[in-house]
Amino acid sequence: MAKIMVTGATGLLGRAVVKQLELTGHEVVATGFSRASERVHKLDLTAPLAVEAFIAREQPQVIVHCAAERRPDVSEQNPQAALALNLTASQALAMAAKANNAWLIYISTDYVFDGTQPKYAEDAATHPVNFYGESKLKGEEIVLNTRADFAVLRLPILYGQVEKLSESAVLVLVNQLIESRAQGVDHWAVRSPTSTADIAQAIDKMIAQHIEAPIVQGIYHFSAAETMTKYQMLLTLGDILQLSTAHLTPESTPTDNAKRPRDCSLSCARLAALGIRSDIDFATGARQALTQSSGALAALGLTL
Repeated sequence: MAKIMVTGATGLLGRAVVKQLELTGHEVVATGFSRASERVHKLDLTAPLAVEAFIAREQPQVIVHCAAERRPDVSEQNPQAALALNLTASQALAMAAKANNAWLIYISTDYVFDGTQPKYAEDAATHPVNFYGESKLKGEEIVLNTRADFAVLRLPILYGQVEKLSESAVLVLVNQLIESRAQGVDHWAVRSPTSTADIAQAIDKMIAQHIEAPIVQGIYHFSAAETMTKYQMLLTLGDILQLSTAHLTPESTPTDNAKRPRDCSLSCARLAALGIRSDIDFATGARQALTQSSGALAALGLTL
């Protein structure tokens, strides 16, 4: 078993990663900032000296860097804040990890691609179309340039157990089910909604393989196999929650503020070669996530 530091441990993905690694028996050092608690160390990742001191003191063997500004629209409106978390913090972590001989997994995004030529292999040419994608790509480059055996894990749109629906760009769609007014929903961008529990298991397996033989390095993709638009996700969510979707109209043109790529579907061949692949379909995974998020549903007067 290893001592593993997880950044963004209070976030959607970070919570799932902490839970999985603890189940496996690892010693987990969870860090957060705005939602730090007794079990989560408060650490400002944008303060390089604090990051360096923390890692030097804790001496983790592995660092899973989940913390990020993940919202494309917010990144576009406040690029400096996005760079502070997606670039500056990643650089500080990579440098401190190298200095203390810790292995780093940097969580990235399918938005490093422009969405014109799916499915994207791990070595496909990158071309982000929005600032969020640019900032995450710069983070990737800094991490891999710091030490060649660090790993980058690119992920698509996520869902999982939430404290409030707005934590997930997938589950937040439930709000559109309970608004009975007629509304258009994006049926243009193709996404691959992926379970955080599924991702956490993949990360756990990556770490296990790294500990056994340090050959896990460079860029990897992990994604569920199904591709769906937001409209198609809503049809499935409506079916699970037994709510009408009759008021929703599919929109065949982009509806978001920040520009989005059309289809960033990922090829996950490198992880598949290691025996690591997604096996949760969206209907099963979404039902599981909503069942685990009963508090968030209750706040909207919903039950499952």
